Amino acid sequence: MPQIAKSAATRRERVGNAAWTAGGIILTLIKLPLWLLYFIPQQLRQHPKWSYRQAVTNELMRAFLYHSSVLQMRTSLSLEPGVEKELFVRMPPQDPRFYSGVLTDGAVQPCVIGGIWFPTVYQPGSHDERNTVLYFHGGAFVIGDGRLAVSGFAAATLAKSFDAKVLSFSYRLSSNPNCQFPAALQDAVTAYAYLLDQGVDARRIILAGDSAGCNLAITLLRYIADNNGTLLPHPVAAVLCSPWVDVFLALDPGSQQRHEKSPADYVPSNLQSWGARTYVPSHLPASDKYISPNRQPFRTKAALWICLGGLEILRDEGISFAEMMRAEGNRVEVYIEPYANHAILGVGNITGFDKEAEKAVKRAGEWVLECRS
Repeated sequence: MPQIAKSAATRRERVGNAAWTAGGIILTLIKLPLWLLYFIPQQLRQHPKWSYRQAVTNELMRAFLYHSSVLQMRTSLSLEPGVEKELFVRMPPQDPRFYSGVLTDGAVQPCVIGGIWFPTVYQPGSHDERNTVLYFHGGAFVIGDGRLAVSGFAAATLAKSFDAKVLSFSYRLSSNPNCQFPAALQDAVTAYAYLLDQGVDARRIILAGDSAGCNLAITLLRYIADNNGTLLPHPVAAVLCSPWVDVFLALDPGSQQRHEKSPADYVPSNLQSWGARTYVPSHLPASDKYISPNRQPFRTKAALWICLGGLEILRDEGISFAEMMRAEGNRVEVYIEPYANHAILGVGNITGFDKEAEKAVKRAGEWVLECRS
């Protein structure tokens, strides 16, 4: 009988999700002609400097992410090559010593993860002296992956601006069972250790990410620093676009809804609150330094370049984090794209901020070069 009841509940859930999906699609299709007309006058757009495309896609992105969050859609992460073919690599867990301290969890264990090289696969023993970028995709820890369909724009932009090979990896998402923290950080360690195992010099590794991916990149830097660089060496720099550094705050959806930049930012409050609820494990508070990095600054040898959109809700959060990290003696540069919203590196090709993303990352590449010299 319990199994029958469970099956019935599952069927009801599927029917409910299907109904919501159909309703969401219908509602968006009804709104779309209204948006297409409403945003024709420049003064009616979310910002008068925005293009018509930027104004319309902002609302489409918000609608898509809102309904995805209501349904709490799960993203399946395949370990098959798919369309990427030879660019795809599987990365097994590395030395067990790398997964110590906060990464030790009885329910969450290191596992094999997948990644995509761009534009070509790194060849061990090639003594390639170009940069290597490890890219951490965004998505509030619950959606997205490192595949080219999702992360291809970011990979191409980073490869061009840094004259680099890019490894875009897929970390476990907390929307899936038993994938709460520290699963994603274990995967970040696996990807970083994989690069070192391939013979990539840490002094030529640059971490780069968007939104929640930045959170993960920052916590990897913290993990390296907390171990004094003895387990894993420090990378040279981190390029952080729209870093989400206060997961604790996201547990209150109203804080985002009340934000003055909310009308111009496509990220719905239910996306971040969904991510916060599922990512935070039962044994740690959301304010823990490994969950919300801005709650406790730290010293890192990596230079930090932080890109923020002037019209995104995480702008002030990012500036505050930069100031705290600078006060710890870190080398930090903040770049603000005044009329952009959230995560232009990751989705600028969709939201119409591709040129702004390319300009920002080009500047990041120049700055990292200055740091080296």
